Amino acid sequence: MKTLLSLYLVFAVTLAQFFAVYFFSKGRTSYRKAFSALVICISIYLFGYLMIVNSSDLQEMIFWNQFQYLGLPFIAVLWLLVALLYTKIIYSLNMRMALLLFSVPVLTFFVRLTNPWHHLFYTKWELRQFFGYYALYMERGFWYYVNISYTILCLLLTVIIYCIGYLKDKVVHTKSHFLVFLYASLLPLIGIALILFAFEERGIDYSALIMPASLLIISYGILKYDFLEIKTLARETIFEHNLDGMVVLGPGKRVIDYNKAAEKFFAAINISLKNYPIEHILEQEPKLLEIFESEKSHDYSLVIDGEERFFEINVMPLGGYHDGNTRMLKYIHDVTKERKIQERLKFLATTDSLSGLYNRAEFMNLAQREFACAKKNNAELSLLIMDLDKFKNINDTFGHAAGDEVIREMGSMIKSSFRKTDIAGRIGGEEFAVVLKHASLADARKVAEHFREAVAGRKVIYEKQEIGFTVSIGVAAISGNNDDVNDLAEILIMADDALYKAKARGRNCVVTS
Repeated sequence: MKTLLSLYLVFAVTLAQFFAVYFFSKGRTSYRKAFSALVICISIYLFGYLMIVNSSDLQEMIFWNQFQYLGLPFIAVLWLLVALLYTKIIYSLNMRMALLLFSVPVLTFFVRLTNPWHHLFYTKWELRQFFGYYALYMERGFWYYVNISYTILCLLLTVIIYCIGYLKDKVVHTKSHFLVFLYASLLPLIGIALILFAFEERGIDYSALIMPASLLIISYGILKYDFLEIKTLARETIFEHNLDGMVVLGPGKRVIDYNKAAEKFFAAINISLKNYPIEHILEQEPKLLEIFESEKSHDYSLVIDGEERFFEINVMPLGGYHDGNTRMLKYIHDVTKERKIQERLKFLATTDSLSGLYNRAEFMNLAQREFACAKKNNAELSLLIMDLDKFKNINDTFGHAAGDEVIREMGSMIKSSFRKTDIAGRIGGEEFAVVLKHASLADARKVAEHFREAVAGRKVIYEKQEIGFTVSIGVAAISGNNDDVNDLAEILIMADDALYKAKARGRNCVVTS
């Protein structure tokens, strides 16, 4: 009898350890973690009972009974937690929920650990012999009944949850999943009833004998329905481990689920996602609230760790309308890398790499747009065309690398000397142009003269050599009542003619058309 019981318990412990490793290896979702913890606690409990069965010394039995309580107080509450997670009554275990569920099991662990000091859990230990083997008999104290009551409550709630899930589920395949869990949860209740009402007759831990049957039922469900594999693997791959943030909004736009990427996104703006309506969660972020309440896709940007990041927040309806409420999935895609690549490509396509100004094509495009706008609104607009004087001599004397350095310096001076609203570009080798918005010919001449003086006073140091350079500038303008200039080409010719005259006058001067 003792041998058969020992073999049975060895098989049960081995089975429990196998499932603990199997569940944990398949993923890290809250559901799987809870299941793994449950099976580990069961294996600790069963191993302790195996050692009690094979011991004939009272102190050894007391020690292994203490060992059992490393896992025993947590089995029922973990069973309940698995039910809550499986049926999606909760989606993760937060601190408040953990304190509510695990306070009694944790207290039980410490009360049992310190029992020799107060005898609140067991008041008396005794060794009894039945059918040729020794059994441990304990008289129960006050806290034993507190613990057993809480255990029964957790298991009853678990059974009720699976019953409700079974009755509500309309899919035959998933209804079978609920039955597996339901039957597996009923057996520990039967074991507890036998312990309460028949323990004194035999000194047998009926829960330990029945617990392996629960594991066998669960293993049958895994092998037959593969529900753990399909359900959690799909969730982990598509939802939990997705690099895009995902938020599921239910009726009333209440947050009912989200993944780690979404949690990280909201943590960047000091917002904690909870099972509340989105308007409550985002009441301090009106722009983001508008996006999440919308049924359209939007762009959004925020600064994370000092870097501006860009996101596309898209929406996918989940089912149809129910009582005027839409279920939807909001997914948050980080497009920072793509946007930066686009910006870089745009920069390369529109910017002169040497001077840092617009290239000729982009300058002409923007200048044409401003010219059309000025003509339409009868506004003033001026154009400066500038040419570095005797630039060929710089290249011939100091080398082309020195000439490039002068071009860079010229570009830097143009960017710092004109308004941000003005349009500046490099339109030739050593030729530059600037469109001055809302500037008369007289205003433009003053600006050009100041710039010419600044250039004349600037030196470029290249390989310990000081290089001076000057610029000639031609200026042309249109005014609000000037209808003689009809397109950009004409004002360009006017400014170019003025530049030619500046060159003819000895360079390093400003001439207006």
